[in-house]
Amino acid sequence: MSLKIVFLDCDGTLTTVKSSWEYLHRRLGLWDNHADEFQRLFREGKIDYYEFCKRDALLWKGLPLERVMAVIGEIPYHDGVRELTDWLRAEGIPSVILSTGLSFLVERVRQDLGITRALSNDLVVHEGRLTGEIKIHVEHDKKGYWVHRILQELGIAPGEAAAIGDGEGDRGMFESVGLSIGYNPHPNLLSSVDHAVYNGSLASAAELLKRHT
Repeated sequence: MSLKIVFLDCDGTLTTVKSSWEYLHRRLGLWDNHADEFQRLFREGKIDYYEFCKRDALLWKGLPLERVMAVIGEIPYHDGVRELTDWLRAEGIPSVILSTGLSFLVERVRQDLGITRALSNDLVVHEGRLTGEIKIHVEHDKKGYWVHRILQELGIAPGEAAAIGDGEGDRGMFESVGLSIGYNPHPNLLSSVDHAVYNGSLASAAELLKRHT
């Protein structure tokens, strides 16, 4: 395998928090009897993904951006994340974050780790406060669409691409590349990954990539 690009999930993969949306809600006291209900409705198919995110974002309407960014700044990385991204940069292999999480976190991660490109979801800000509006770029279970689009754009074959993720929303990403690595993957994902890493360090994922270059 000639590895030419690596796609990365963010929440739960590069960072330790499974959902930046849920983390922000919990830290602001807006999860129980509020956002948790929206999640239940979405999982039961009673509202679509856009409505789910719209209701979430409305809970934050009027919040100062400074307060939101302070909470987002608390979210730590998984062990080995810098070993992984440093190796990718040293090898000249482009990396792309595909995340249904918040761009506030994803852009911080992209810049800090030197990741080539990122796609995620935006909360609209006006005059330093959240408006309660959203811009959805990556929908739930739609990561495969972005993998295909980016590979086509760059002229890279699926067999020359790898992906690292942890959640069920990463299935489409995994199924669109030649090498898929689950990092502490959800049990339902095991049939969709080539390798599963459970030792708590992304350095192990980097070692797997090295074997396929």
